[in-house]
Amino acid sequence: MQHTALHAEAQGQVKRSPAIVGIGAAFVASAVTFVVMTNNVPSSLSSTDQAISATKQCHMMPRRILVSTTHGGGSVRFRASGYLSPLIRLTTEPQAVQFPLPRPDTTPVSEPISVEGDARDVVITSEVTDLHQAFDVTGSYTYTVIWKPMKSC
Repeated sequence: MQHTALHAEAQGQVKRSPAIVGIGAAFVASAVTFVVMTNNVPSSLSSTDQAISATKQCHMMPRRILVSTTHGGGSVRFRASGYLSPLIRLTTEPQAVQFPLPRPDTTPVSEPISVEGDARDVVITSEVTDLHQAFDVTGSYTYTVIWKPMKSC
């Protein structure tokens, strides 16, 4: 038996345990990861490419309104262009309602919006325009919003 082990060792066929092989593989993987992570390759983007990339990040702002009540309460939901918002319990703190369509690109767009529910003194405002409307809702109330083009850059 000893003779076979010596013969295998002489021919370079040393048997290693799986644990030793696994530790060796982990060490090699760590070394490769370290080299890749510390490689300081300069960015291939020129300043023109970076400016174009920044321009592409500009996008149209969403159609969004704020809803609250001056006093009282109630619950409402908004319906516009096939979208139906979740039920909103009104408070004196404005809550955002964001519609899925973005604002228009170049010219204002008029859109009818239905408010459904039961609430008194519902107040609709905007963070970016002078929209301010107050009304009561029993069942359904429809009003028109004119969405102005606005970009987020």
